[in-house]
Amino acid sequence: MEANDPLLRTSAARKKAFRLVALLKEIWATFGVALLLMTLLEVLLTSHYERADKKEIQSAINAAANSGVYANADLAEGYFKELIDATDWPLPWASYTQSREADYTGEFINVNEGTRRTWNSEAINESKSTKLKIFFFGGSTVWGFGSRDDFTIPSHVAKKLAENGIDAEVTNYGVFADVATQSLIRLILELRKRNAPDLVVFYGGLNEAASACYEGKPGVPYDSSTLERISSEYKAKTRIDIKLERLALIRLLTGKKQHVGCSKILDELSDGVLDVYLGNVWIIEAISRSLSFKTLFYLEPQLSDKTHRTKYEEDQLLKSEKRIPGKNDLYSLMRSKLVKREYVSLGQNMIHDLRAVFSDVASPIYVDGVHYGDDGNERISQKIAADILALYASSKRTTAR
Repeated sequence: MEANDPLLRTSAARKKAFRLVALLKEIWATFGVALLLMTLLEVLLTSHYERADKKEIQSAINAAANSGVYANADLAEGYFKELIDATDWPLPWASYTQSREADYTGEFINVNEGTRRTWNSEAINESKSTKLKIFFFGGSTVWGFGSRDDFTIPSHVAKKLAENGIDAEVTNYGVFADVATQSLIRLILELRKRNAPDLVVFYGGLNEAASACYEGKPGVPYDSSTLERISSEYKAKTRIDIKLERLALIRLLTGKKQHVGCSKILDELSDGVLDVYLGNVWIIEAISRSLSFKTLFYLEPQLSDKTHRTKYEEDQLLKSEKRIPGKNDLYSLMRSKLVKREYVSLGQNMIHDLRAVFSDVASPIYVDGVHYGDDGNERISQKIAADILALYASSKRTTAR
């Protein structure tokens, strides 16, 4: 009879409801405390990793400054601090080319309207009636990562030409991480402004391999997958999208994300990279014939080409390979295949491979796994300047006939 009593049933239901509410309150309180602790831990970890990353950067600066590449370590340390400030990633957006160099004014680095300041003789600075107008295109090695304005490859070339009686106005259009297609577009944009050169120097190659290895496919700019993701996010901007990989807690649990690289697809990828590179060379040559300017193409050396590496350079080579596994092998394979295909594709030996430029050098050259200091830039500029002098000496002989 008690079981059928409505009052008793109502009382039991209320007790169950009270217990459920109490349980929910307890769960909510526990969740709130856990969320608060996780938020606090995230803040603390973020602060810790920021300090750790800054410490790692400072350690890399000290190591590079004292690597033996620079005669004055204090001056080099000041330069690298300025370099980090001047090249804050990501680079500013630019139409068609994806990126441009940020304008910057400093003691060692100066960039104006996306082009880095280049040494030019006083005669060039005082008069625009120059004998030779030269454009340089390429990535960070042309831009001059590791060197002051007056000691980049374009600046050294300008000096050497001046020493040989050639007044040349040299412009450095190098941009960090540029691949050949981006350099081609930058040239077209200058030509569209009726800014035509007498000679264009394309220096690079390693970024072709690095971007292809990083993205897993040839013919795309470095980090283009990030732009694709951003584009998708923009289309779905109303969707809540939490980037777990950006959380410090995830970094604590998984460690720093390592790129898988391209070691398993080297043969196929190298063919694609070479097709894209040679296609760009073919287009540039067609434009140069139409507008009557000369061209020079250079495949840059890589650290593994240097036979007599210092202990510091050995460490940098290992770090470079670990950062993007397979990148160095891909570039080596690309260059080896180029030797066999260049004559078929272009009909002449027009691409200069600089793999041997540091082969017999025992002194320190590299400041990291890719870039060189002033001495490396000067050695490379000697080769380029000699080719330019030979090119114009040949032109003079042809004209005389």
